[in-house]
Amino acid sequence: MESKHSSSKANNAILEDDGNQKTTADAGGRGRCYFSELPWHIMLEILLRLHIEAVIRCRYVCKAWRELLLDPSFAKLHCASKPMGVVLQSSLFPHGNSGGLYLLEPQEQEPSSIIAKFNQFPYLESTIVNSCHGLICSCDILMADPIYISNPITGEYLILPKGETKPDFGQFVSGFGFSPKTKQYKVVKYSESLEIYTLGSGTPWRRTEHVPPARHRSLFGTFVNGALHWLVKLPNGSVLIRSFDLDDEKFRTIPLPLSRCSDASFKSSNLGILGDCLSLSSIVMDDASGWDIEIWVMKEYGVRESWIRELVIKSPSPCEQGWNPEQVQVINVLKNGEIVINCGGCPVIYNVGQESFRLLKPNGIFLTHVNAIAHASSFVSLKDIIVLGDGSEVGEF
Repeated sequence: MESKHSSSKANNAILEDDGNQKTTADAGGRGRCYFSELPWHIMLEILLRLHIEAVIRCRYVCKAWRELLLDPSFAKLHCASKPMGVVLQSSLFPHGNSGGLYLLEPQEQEPSSIIAKFNQFPYLESTIVNSCHGLICSCDILMADPIYISNPITGEYLILPKGETKPDFGQFVSGFGFSPKTKQYKVVKYSESLEIYTLGSGTPWRRTEHVPPARHRSLFGTFVNGALHWLVKLPNGSVLIRSFDLDDEKFRTIPLPLSRCSDASFKSSNLGILGDCLSLSSIVMDDASGWDIEIWVMKEYGVRESWIRELVIKSPSPCEQGWNPEQVQVINVLKNGEIVINCGGCPVIYNVGQESFRLLKPNGIFLTHVNAIAHASSFVSLKDIIVLGDGSEVGEF
């Protein structure tokens, strides 16, 4: 593996500061581009090693590079090779429209570098549901419609056709993910009845089974292992994880750790992803410190006995840190092992070795009322997914 210094040299070998293609004068004094003479697979390997912002600039160098970078095969390879970053959606008001979308690329230390900020449609009119393969699903949090699928890197968005289901007292549950079996992206929403929309199928929303009533800790599903997951409390008081498999489109129950099945746990817990595993973060009251954050991880999917208490985080002083973790959710694990946590709308980074917190302030900007999700930027194009004729049309921003 090349060093960071080598990667930087590769960047400079490809791009000038003005974004033009690097040329070298030959014996006749004419400009000559040696990069374009490289074999295709070598060019592809170099481009895959670049930071995302450099790749974006490469699209405007020449037609050949643009065609290469817009090829679906490049998007697939790029998506598989890049680690998770973070997307922050900052709101103007706690329950209002968003003030902007901050796309952060994972760095060696922390995701503090903003690739881009998007303060235009559709991010000003919707709330992020979740992200999958670089595509972001967002919706009107109260009415569920309209639902948007977008890629901030390609600048494409899709407005899904409206479904039949109407929200029941504001309790509208939704989720977005990818079926490993059918290789299709699917959007799920339900209040009393379940509706499914499959991107690229050419068919409208499909209304299927009745969904048993339950209180949801979060209206947006956590996507892992080919399924969407919600922490729910049933009318009989039982607390469990409700999952929806995107392959066979069936609901299932995922067991919680035995110590996390109470009503108190439901009110203080959230689902997330730690590595590639389903995680549960909970606030536990402690007589000595006031409260602790427990992070549980399901090492073997679907097996209750595989839940382990991965980490216990001792609380800092809320006044000193400027945030009060009434809600906690694990967002992402960085390359250096630090953990990004969303604490009641305030993103923080926890250093496991030093047992210390610090605020996540991209480019020094302090953000409040933040919706944070794990996100891997990609060049997946919606134009390669959808089928014309189902009422869908890809727009650009």
